[in-house]
Amino acid sequence: MDYNQQYAYSQQPNDYKTWSIVNLVISVLFCCSCSGIVSLVLSVIALMKSNEVSKLLLMGNEGFARAQEASSLAKTLNIIASVLLGIGIITSIVYVFVVGLANITQAINGNF
Repeated sequence: MDYNQQYAYSQQPNDYKTWSIVNLVISVLFCCSCSGIVSLVLSVIALMKSNEVSKLLLMGNEGFARAQEASSLAKTLNIIASVLLGIGIITSIVYVFVVGLANITQAINGNF
């Protein structure tokens, strides 16, 4: 069995490109918060690493190990960006709820 044929049957690393793009779009929508800015930067880096995975896989056997490393880094960055986005979204919802509740309370009491 030829080594190139053996490579064809090994499992290809994921590039996580879709996840990176979704994180990037959501980060752009929530870029006003600190966690949104950090997740925006991480999403851009993850997208660059996702593109690198595809390029390294085209190199064949010599790029496979580097493609796995880039895939792992893209996954890690996407996880961190997703967690930061989740924290930012939850914080925004709580903030809107608390401020809205305070304004409703002031309106009921007549303290405009």
